[in-house]
Amino acid sequence: MTDHPAWVGVFLGVIAFTALLQAAFVIGLAVASRTAHRRLREVEERLEPQLAAGLDQVVRLTSAVSTASEQARVRASRLDATATRLTADLSELVGTGAAHVEGMAGATAESLAARLAAPSEAGRRPFLRALALMKGLRRGLAVWRGDDGS
Repeated sequence: MTDHPAWVGVFLGVIAFTALLQAAFVIGLAVASRTAHRRLREVEERLEPQLAAGLDQVVRLTSAVSTASEQARVRASRLDATATRLTADLSELVGTGAAHVEGMAGATAESLAARLAAPSEAGRRPFLRALALMKGLRRGLAVWRGDDGS
């Protein structure tokens, strides 16, 4: 190494220069990283209130939808119970009305049969027609109720 003292100084100078370049590069990275971090924090501080307001609106909207859904479920349940009760009441009413009409038709038929026992043929004809009509009504009600007798 003593043969080339000038080259040793040059190489030591190059090594020192690259070390300085590396140090400057690391310092530049640190400054850029700090600047980027500061800018990111500023953007975060600007966006955080907007995001918080948006999230609050989403929470309120979700709560309102949940409440409306629960109310709709309760109303549907009430409507179903009302429809079931109404169907049962109507079924009972129709059954009672049909039984009442059938009873009246039977009583009328018996009354007409008793009047038909009269000996006059001319007097019987209107009663026979009425009796046939009543029997037809009675048979129609029986078929309608499902008691067709067969």
